[in-house]
Amino acid sequence: MKKTLSITAIALLFTMFACNKEKCKSMTVVKDCTGTYLRLDGKDFHVCNEEKLSSFSSGTTITASFKTIENCKALEEKFVCKMYHKNEGWIEVVNLK
Repeated sequence: MKKTLSITAIALLFTMFACNKEKCKSMTVVKDCTGTYLRLDGKDFHVCNEEKLSSFSSGTTITASFKTIENCKALEEKFVCKMYHKNEGWIEVVNLK
């Protein structure tokens, strides 16, 4: 019984800290020649795993969970236009609703 309680407590603590890194919000998909973004409160977040949003067109509102990441190795080789798109950094989409 004590072992089960300890495991449950550890799992709960881990989940609490993991949730701080993820955000679940209603956002708008923004696509242009520079990449795919999720817009939240007027700020655009550059999506690293943009294949998760391939079925959504620009302007679609979705609910997404995501986590911020330092850089995006997956898109280093992808050609993008030279247009500047102000953004708040890279994110990785975890879940879509």
